[in-house]
Amino acid sequence: MMRISMTLLVLLFVAGFGLPVTANSDTPRIISAGGSITEIIYALGRGDWVVATDNTSSYPQAAREVTKLGYFRQLSTEGVLAQRPTHVIGADATGPDIMLKQVESAGVQVVVLHQPKTLAGLLNVIREVGNVVDAKVAANRLIEDIQNEVAVQKQRLQSYAQTSQPLTALFIVADNNRGLTVAGRNTVPQALFSELAISNVAQQVEGYKLIDNETVLAGNPDIILVAGHMLHGENALQKLCTQKAIAATFAGKHCLVKSIDSSIGLGLSPRFADALAIVAEQANAAIRRKQTASTDGSYP
Repeated sequence: MMRISMTLLVLLFVAGFGLPVTANSDTPRIISAGGSITEIIYALGRGDWVVATDNTSSYPQAAREVTKLGYFRQLSTEGVLAQRPTHVIGADATGPDIMLKQVESAGVQVVVLHQPKTLAGLLNVIREVGNVVDAKVAANRLIEDIQNEVAVQKQRLQSYAQTSQPLTALFIVADNNRGLTVAGRNTVPQALFSELAISNVAQQVEGYKLIDNETVLAGNPDIILVAGHMLHGENALQKLCTQKAIAATFAGKHCLVKSIDSSIGLGLSPRFADALAIVAEQANAAIRRKQTASTDGSYP
């Protein structure tokens, strides 16, 4: 029996739906995979070119209203090609690889962008997306805006930090009976802390990992940030301050625990400066509390 190549099967699938491999219109049809990539495309004024996204793409509001194709790591060839895209633009790990190859073989431009979890990485991805979607001027303007906003937040903290010891911080993404899962190096929380010269208690671990109570106590974070998706109930933050691993730390004693929307706290977003502002505000609160405690003799 003759074997039919996978590429041919893909082309037959598209033909069976009566669809061209790519759209005939002059307007590009983009499938965006990955919340950060989607947000960048919209921030560059190309949201009207987006015909579908993955399920992690929830910002801005307009991105929620287009067709959803599932998790960006597990997209199907059929689902993608049914949208008649001209482009698939994805974050790291968009896949699976066989889908990307099949879609590219069908005449779609496939671009998967590496995203180092740093401010410089974000700005570079914005440039690359701007090149792909023909929005170089908008990309340069967005980069400048982000840099200016980041500078404001750094200056805001430095004005307080001149008379304070370096701060330590912890970013929690999950809390269950196994312990705390926190953000270590090569994460967006690490990038936020680094921009403000704040030491990450979990910087010795890679990515997101469970951390033992002893490490939390030894690190004694001055501030704690919490991914918003893990909080349930109006008193969730107050309860976290009394958690065994946290209660004895400076952050726990003074309940310097702040939630941050997961999309900007964990995702490399054009709203990076918004996330930085939350961290800076919490850091300033810790500095003020330390200064007060030193004056009244109650430090730490």
